[in-house]
Amino acid sequence: MWNPFRRADPEDELAARAGERSWPTRLAWLVLVGGATALVLRCGVATVVEIHGDGMAPTLLTGDHVLLIRGTWGLAAGDLVVYDPTPPATPAPEPARPPQLPGPREGRGLPRHDGPRQPLRNTAVVDVDDLELGDEWQAVQRRSGVQDPNTPAPRSLRVGRILAVPGDRVSFGEGRGALGIAINGRPLTQEVGAPLRLAVRGAQDSQAPPARPRGTAREAIGERRYQVLSAAPGPTPWPGMRLPGDAGPLEVEADGYLVIADNRDEGACCDSRALGFVGPERIRGEIVLRLGGRNHSHPDVAPEAHGLLWKP
Repeated sequence: MWNPFRRADPEDELAARAGERSWPTRLAWLVLVGGATALVLRCGVATVVEIHGDGMAPTLLTGDHVLLIRGTWGLAAGDLVVYDPTPPATPAPEPARPPQLPGPREGRGLPRHDGPRQPLRNTAVVDVDDLELGDEWQAVQRRSGVQDPNTPAPRSLRVGRILAVPGDRVSFGEGRGALGIAINGRPLTQEVGAPLRLAVRGAQDSQAPPARPRGTAREAIGERRYQVLSAAPGPTPWPGMRLPGDAGPLEVEADGYLVIADNRDEGACCDSRALGFVGPERIRGEIVLRLGGRNHSHPDVAPEAHGLLWKP
């Protein structure tokens, strides 16, 4: 009970003064905790990376910055992902055993591409250093068992769009659909759009070529609609899928993600058309937000049409 005639206790005055002086300390702790939280989120959850190359044009252009969420949780058809394009290593046969012919894979799709890597030009690239945070983050991954210490780091990572997820039924040789495929019995359809004048360049090109008209189309996967640069006329080759040479359609179950670049011609070197299905272990994360950028080499891409965009 408060007593107006009670004499002040010196210890209470010291405690009150200490409380007043604790605000700078509290602010310092707040900054420290906030910085630590941001670092943890940066390392383990999300990060901002820059796109190099126009392999995902017109959705993503070189110089764009995007927000990437690490991992494969919640990936669905239509999402943009960053993946490792390095083909799986082929183990050397044991000399004491005679070579055996590969048997059929029971309902698990077709063999993946294990041939030499093709020239990596005109692809949407993310620098490994931007995503891995240097040697420290790689050491954390190795200690946690996420990364195999014997696996060499890729030179760069690629960006592509998921058209099919593991377990989907993918039909090749469907003449009705775009890329000649159908997913779960539904052909991938396109609506032809207006041409865009684009100066498409690859990740290794220091200067952009002159802008020229490029054909565009609108595709839809479920409720997701997006714009692509149309491929050249003719059947789509799928060397990474090891499809048989007959002209009849073939349906397989996807044992990985079917990842295709929006820039259909220039991105063919490094997506599922050349690599086969991309396994979950090669997916580094999902691009959930385009922060935008402005590249003056693309005169028909207006700034207001290429700004902040959720789920590009």
